[in-house]
Amino acid sequence: MDILLVGSSFSAAPMLFDLKRRGTHVTVVGKHEDDPCHAYADNSIYIDYSDPAELLEVCRTRDFMGIVPSCNDYAYVAAAKVAATLGYPGFDTLDIVEILHEKDRFRQFCASIGVPAPRIYGEVTVEAKSVKVHIPGSALVKPVDSFSGRGVERVHDSDYLPAAIDRALAQSRNKRAVVEEFVDGDLHSHTAFIAGSEIVWHEFVDEFCETYPYQVDRSAYPSALTVSLRTEVHESLTSIVRALGLVDGLLHTQFIASKDSFWIIECMRRCPGDLYSQHFQLAAGQDYTHEYVSPFLGLAPKAPVSQKTLRRVERQVISTEGPQAFFGVSFNTGARPATFIPLKKSGEKLAPAPFDKAGILFLEGRDGEDPACPFAANISRTVQH
Repeated sequence: MDILLVGSSFSAAPMLFDLKRRGTHVTVVGKHEDDPCHAYADNSIYIDYSDPAELLEVCRTRDFMGIVPSCNDYAYVAAAKVAATLGYPGFDTLDIVEILHEKDRFRQFCASIGVPAPRIYGEVTVEAKSVKVHIPGSALVKPVDSFSGRGVERVHDSDYLPAAIDRALAQSRNKRAVVEEFVDGDLHSHTAFIAGSEIVWHEFVDEFCETYPYQVDRSAYPSALTVSLRTEVHESLTSIVRALGLVDGLLHTQFIASKDSFWIIECMRRCPGDLYSQHFQLAAGQDYTHEYVSPFLGLAPKAPVSQKTLRRVERQVISTEGPQAFFGVSFNTGARPATFIPLKKSGEKLAPAPFDKAGILFLEGRDGEDPACPFAANISRTVQH
């Protein structure tokens, strides 16, 4: 069985390894020849997979049994468009894909079913940049289709909107941006697997943006969220699943929560990047990647046999505020078990966040520690240059 993996970066590697363990022949598509997945794949195709027409042509000339999108919106949307033409399993209709992956349509959908989300003050296109948008307070300007916080900017006054809109449009492939309400609180994620139109497994993770304000670079599992907020968020996500009639697979959501309120920021059906799946693998032995891949092979995801969290896991993405020549990284982890995945070699250029990263560190709790209790101190790390 030949499967196409759409994406060749390090974040796609767990999917490739899972496909290989299933005994499949894996072809990887991605234009960067030095990406790690090309080294592990059975076959490689070097094209820009974000172009749906080019990806469709590849699939029409090969006998793939399925396609698996990797960890960015371009991979998922392009794969969904190909699946709509060729009938590959694991994808919603294109209308649902657009609702979930275009910020303006998603906000409108949430409002229509009573799910709390930030209000939209206005929408802007390249052709209509002169549209006047009134903001009653702080607002966020966002490309409708970007990921990793690219092109997102907070403004406090309407006078600063034009420049922020220009920067957002520059990061949008569709050349559309939204101006939306800024909501204050802490960032979290709700990640869930759907089977038979019901959520069969879900968890919460606390997230932090410490280097770049709109890109997650630290996260912790299990979450410190209250039971009441967890229940309310889960109920809202269940409403979204049922209202859209989502097919089997992953639904990953980011939301902001204050003491007694929350706002859904975005939902996606692709796997989150930066090895997010390892939170559950290291903490409880949950094979998150396996369940993500299954629906694209026509199989329903399953809940783990045991949902007990055995230990706390924190993830730290190593990035910098400005460009530099990377040399190395030093850590102080307090003698806890740690795993570091390097993404740069000494001497390579390291671009500023959110466009680059030097590596990812996973820090595990010691045996016998309460997994619900945060570590006494954050990970101490230094980027050397």
